[in-house]
Amino acid sequence: MLRRRRPPCERTGPDAFALRLSAEEHEVLVRLLGDLDAMLDEADLDDLASERTTDGRSTPLRRLFPPAFTDYTGADAERDAEYRRLMYSELVASRRAALAAVLNVIDPDRDGDDDGTGSGGGVRRFGADIVLDTAQITAFMQGLNSLRLVLGAILGIVDDDAATDADDRLGDTPEYALFGWSGWMLEWVVQALSGNSGSPFMPSGPEP
Repeated sequence: MLRRRRPPCERTGPDAFALRLSAEEHEVLVRLLGDLDAMLDEADLDDLASERTTDGRSTPLRRLFPPAFTDYTGADAERDAEYRRLMYSELVASRRAALAAVLNVIDPDRDGDDDGTGSGGGVRRFGADIVLDTAQITAFMQGLNSLRLVLGAILGIVDDDAATDADDRLGDTPEYALFGWSGWMLEWVVQALSGNSGSPFMPSGPEP
């Protein structure tokens, strides 16, 4: 008899959620979140302020730090530049702290400080499940969304028009498969948080 795969994320109690990642998904996610943290660590103010790279591509980190003011050509452009200059260190530190919280959630023993009791980062494990509370699953959702925004910028998927032709343009590339998987996983997490049931559409292409 075929066994139906359990949902990758579901609510299991009033303040409890089960997160289920395959070994491959876990490995890729931990690596990419670590890469994103390294990008933030090495970023400078221009990486946050520049909308395009020198070759015309969208600046990946720009997606994580949207403008505080929206009139790009008027006085607000100067105000936004000043805001970024004053808040740069705090903005980056906040994003890096959020990523650290996610890594503590999905890989609490990555630094070798877990004693095997499941106490690392307050995370409990039951078999393959990572059991999280509302704050932890919310942190996971935010970190995964940050990763998806950066992937979208790298792939050139920065608006609805770019998303429309993404299948034809990007095909079965691993990066696009990961972009699709991250959106699928985010839908599961949002559904679990909202208490809804059902199966989000499974993206085409292999899982990461």
